[in-house]
Amino acid sequence: MKDILVAWKDAAPAAGAMLAAVSVVVAFIAFWYTRRANRRRATLDMVMKTLMDSDVQEKYRAFRDLIRKNADVDDPFKIVSIADDGSIGTSDRNVITHQMNIYELMALGIRRGLFDEAFYKRWYHNQFMMDYEGASDFINAMQAKKSSIYCEATALYATWLKDGHPVSSPNRFKMAWWAFRRQHDKIDSARAMANAR
Repeated sequence: MKDILVAWKDAAPAAGAMLAAVSVVVAFIAFWYTRRANRRRATLDMVMKTLMDSDVQEKYRAFRDLIRKNADVDDPFKIVSIADDGSIGTSDRNVITHQMNIYELMALGIRRGLFDEAFYKRWYHNQFMMDYEGASDFINAMQAKKSSIYCEATALYATWLKDGHPVSSPNRFKMAWWAFRRQHDKIDSARAMANAR
């Protein structure tokens, strides 16, 4: 019995260090999981606010109408005209800035790790890309005055333009996995979608 106690006494520091290391790993996993869950919750809250708020939806419809009006070659309206200081406070300027501010907040939240980019990318990729391109004349005119205006949305647009939508632009690892599993139909489909863009 004495030998067992002596052996435990010699092993106690190593056991204590091992227990401390396991505690650190468990704490790190709990922190990581909580942060991930909070990011997803914040993302879902933002998306639900955008989807359920009738005022936001009405302003988005007005934004899309302005984008269509700008794209119409027969219409004299050009979106760049509301970037002038004389249009501050007008309804058209308020509609554009409201939607672009939502996108700027979304992009900043993604960059800072507050929102889940993968969720946003699957949900908003096409809408964000079309809206950014439709408002690009306004954005460029505003950035000519001050480069920090909509800089986060611009950075997100550049990243998503390069990467594409996750469904139509699978990464190299997924393509390699499909090749390994001989799922050539998925590879061909992804390539066809990428070429269609």
